[in-house]
Amino acid sequence: MKRLVFTLSTLGLIAVGLLLQGVFAGGHERSERVGGDLIFVNAQVARSLDANVWTATAGARIMRQIYDPLVWQPEGGVFYPGLAERWEVSEDGLEYTFYLRNDVTFHDGTPFNAEAVKYTLDRIADPASKSLQLPRLGPYDRSEVIDEFTVKVVLTESFPVFLSNASEVALAPASPTAIETMGDDYALNPVATGAFKVRGWEDANTVVLERNEDYNWAPDFFENQGTAYLDTIIYRFIEEPSTRVIALEAGEADLADGLPHQDILRLETDDRFVVSSAVMPGLPQILNINVTRFPMNDIAVRRAMLFGVDRQIMADLLFFGINPAANGPLSSASWAYWPGVEEMYPYDPERAVQILEEAGWIDRDGDGIRENAEGQPLALRHVTSSGGSNPKVAEFVQASLLELGFDYNAEIMPYEATARRYADNDYELARLGYHLIDPHDTFFLPFHSSQIEGGGQFNRSRIDDPHIDGLIRAGLDTTDVEERRAIYRELQEYVMDQALMLPAYEMTLIHAMKPNVMGFSGDLLGRPHMNNVWIQKQ
Repeated sequence: MKRLVFTLSTLGLIAVGLLLQGVFAGGHERSERVGGDLIFVNAQVARSLDANVWTATAGARIMRQIYDPLVWQPEGGVFYPGLAERWEVSEDGLEYTFYLRNDVTFHDGTPFNAEAVKYTLDRIADPASKSLQLPRLGPYDRSEVIDEFTVKVVLTESFPVFLSNASEVALAPASPTAIETMGDDYALNPVATGAFKVRGWEDANTVVLERNEDYNWAPDFFENQGTAYLDTIIYRFIEEPSTRVIALEAGEADLADGLPHQDILRLETDDRFVVSSAVMPGLPQILNINVTRFPMNDIAVRRAMLFGVDRQIMADLLFFGINPAANGPLSSASWAYWPGVEEMYPYDPERAVQILEEAGWIDRDGDGIRENAEGQPLALRHVTSSGGSNPKVAEFVQASLLELGFDYNAEIMPYEATARRYADNDYELARLGYHLIDPHDTFFLPFHSSQIEGGGQFNRSRIDDPHIDGLIRAGLDTTDVEERRAIYRELQEYVMDQALMLPAYEMTLIHAMKPNVMGFSGDLLGRPHMNNVWIQKQ
């Protein structure tokens, strides 16, 4: 079985990738690797590549090639120099001083310096930009240019997540000259400092990146310290999954992502391809349990639900073992993951029944639906979108809970309709899941009280708990990684003890490629480091 499995260490990714493909970096001269045009078939059309304004999972994988960050984070909580050679954080956590490289230029020849960093961050903070990346800045106050290559970022309150956010493309510096001169054209033709630059768009579904010949500032953990090996990367956007598979098998693509799970198993046994997989950190796909709605306001009901669904069988049946079963609010790929959640709710339908009956939920009419002492049925509505695997997950959970005496109704609709239902508090079960590196974001969005009505209203459990809010705040009051790990361990245990969510599955990013695509690896969010990729000549 030829599956290259990603871990959290980029160093490990590169070493494992080369080893499994039978290639060692020391066995080839650079000249033998340079050259070639790689066709990369992507699942989502890029509406924008402006990393400082736009956010999209698939788009960020392209942005990663165009933008370099101030710092790199190959492992959770471990930072390497990027465009900043070093940095200092004040004792109160309010000031981040970055000492920048003095040998970097943007793709358009504009010098990279402190003014460019200040321009980038101020642009994100400016309401006129309508930046979706504003939350990444946190409590941003201002940036101060100390000298040509030193910039100080000033916050209004401690925000230790800032350094992690600075390792992502969202806060990566962009060329002020290009932004000012290109106007609306900049969104799809960004100019930054990465190993690749935008050559242009062949059509609405095809963008070509070419090697940045001046690139000489790769991070220390990159196997390739010089310019990229590839001449170009041709990104072709094909939204239909089966069509992406056809393109790969027909030889019309070298690399593809977002492939159907059933096809992945077949591709793994085909000598023409290599499959790589990476479990994503952040919030797994979960079902938020709305604690403000009857009967979800009964903790016994919530706990019975968690014991009553066999999440491992669901993962095996729906995802062929590719997406692991989730066990808590953090993915197992998250650096603060606490394995203790795996023991809290093993599949135990007998225990689920016992919990329900001890709480007074009995099948009083013999119709298979439990009721409480007042004759109110154990009924819930699971509101979810029609995209991806959401309907299948709803059907599996429905079948499981019907056996326990729930009157379970799955209401499947377009995403926009679910958003309205969530905003109106017209549901008992909802759906959520996203890829994030730092656990603060993972807990803040779905569990902080401010997100019930504010922000993106991602607190779909609608939990308003001062203890949770306090722990989330505590996670921002220290920069010590081990102290933060202990705080997030307590949060994981508390969220699961209160049964605020039903874990479903962890999200896995899959790529399939021809066997002559070498050196493939990715960052913590699975975004490829294409600077290291080369095509083995036949």
